[in-house]
Amino acid sequence: MTDNVYSTICPGCNFGCGLYIRENGALEVDFRKSSPTNAGKLCRFGMSLPKFFAPAKSIVDGKETTLEEAAKEATKRILASKGSVAFLSSGNTTSEELLAFQKIAESYLCTGVNFEALPKDTYQTVSVGIPYSDIESAKHIVLFIDPYEQYPLIVRRLLSAKNKGAKITAVWWKDLPLADENIRLNDVSKLHLTKESLIIADFHPFSDAEQVKSVLTLAKNAGAKVTFLKPFANSTGAYILAKDAKQKSLAQLIDDINKGTIKTLFALESDPSALIPSEMLSKLTNLIIQTGQAVSAKANIIVAHEPLYKKKGTLINNEGRAQALGGAGTNGLGALGIIAGTKFDFNALHESVKKAIGITAVDEFTIPKYERPAYGAIQAAPKPMEAKPALIDVYNPFMWFNLADDNDFVELNLNTVRALKLLKGGTLKIKSNGSAVEKKFKVAPVQDNVLLTGRKFGIEKGILTPVEISR
Repeated sequence: MTDNVYSTICPGCNFGCGLYIRENGALEVDFRKSSPTNAGKLCRFGMSLPKFFAPAKSIVDGKETTLEEAAKEATKRILASKGSVAFLSSGNTTSEELLAFQKIAESYLCTGVNFEALPKDTYQTVSVGIPYSDIESAKHIVLFIDPYEQYPLIVRRLLSAKNKGAKITAVWWKDLPLADENIRLNDVSKLHLTKESLIIADFHPFSDAEQVKSVLTLAKNAGAKVTFLKPFANSTGAYILAKDAKQKSLAQLIDDINKGTIKTLFALESDPSALIPSEMLSKLTNLIIQTGQAVSAKANIIVAHEPLYKKKGTLINNEGRAQALGGAGTNGLGALGIIAGTKFDFNALHESVKKAIGITAVDEFTIPKYERPAYGAIQAAPKPMEAKPALIDVYNPFMWFNLADDNDFVELNLNTVRALKLLKGGTLKIKSNGSAVEKKFKVAPVQDNVLLTGRKFGIEKGILTPVEISR
């Protein structure tokens, strides 16, 4: 049997890690040392990609069918729902497909994040990060993320900076091992920034807009650099290409589904069950998902085609690097053409992508020059944590993509363990929103009254959920 090998990009986040996917009966992941972003290293999500790429089948109302028939039926239902249909894509596909998707979704486009709540002059700063080399050369780095849990490959850059003398401050719910200084989120007034500081935060569908604005304000007031990491393979591409489009936030989409003004949802390479509560999805008349891998959401229609690594197209990573996928597949673009009632020309879309980011050729070893215009004063009012105790979700790729994860426990500090008289090897009862779960626990240097989890338990309401805990 002849192996098919694809030089591709990991879909786990927007870091842009290069790798090889080998089809050899089963999928195998190989390192690509030539990649300028990760030099062959992969996190545990990257190593789990064979599970991620479980193939999907085209389905209409529970019956298997062809891609073409599924796309035609999707077209009928979208047209029949005119005025009450929304289009969701969080950036898990090529820039070329995203441009085609925007042409279909002019009426109600949702990229998952809340740009609506941010000043327009901050869009570019939030959309495109700084080169990773700038992180390695920084003298003071401030983390508003947990790099180990959320964006593991950036740890290598942070350690490199530290070896060169950089000071690292963590503003987080627990002490981070690589930090020289740990500050709690409620005590951000203790943070000392200068022009030599670099702030690293992230921007995702559940980000608190006030917290994002607060981070932007901190950077502006100190004259410090700031960069926002992102959770989906082509998040940066999605934001750059949609900057002039009218977008709705995920919160607005959920609200409109709840009110009944949105009855049909078309999701492109995005699993709505990872973003939208199941009780909201059940209110839809039609859930249509176009995807290259199996999804958890119960859809009326699934339009299934090749997975990301087989596609022809371009991704844009967090630094703004344009990265070419190694496949030749355009079935996904073809399906969008059926739904749009027109044939999309890949080459024309590709030229539009290059024009949007100001390049003449896709070269992953060159970072295009992006303008980072100064932004004005921002009024921000992040809410301090009042819930005691609180369950806090630290989102990671496994959660976004509904993959099984071995982190089936909560982290809490020794004070909480002693107060509840928890037993070593025992469990913790957690109650919230009329539901209860029983979970294993791990003692960690976590803030008082905080439970941290890297996995969904089904009782969460947003990032921070008030809970009752007992032995």
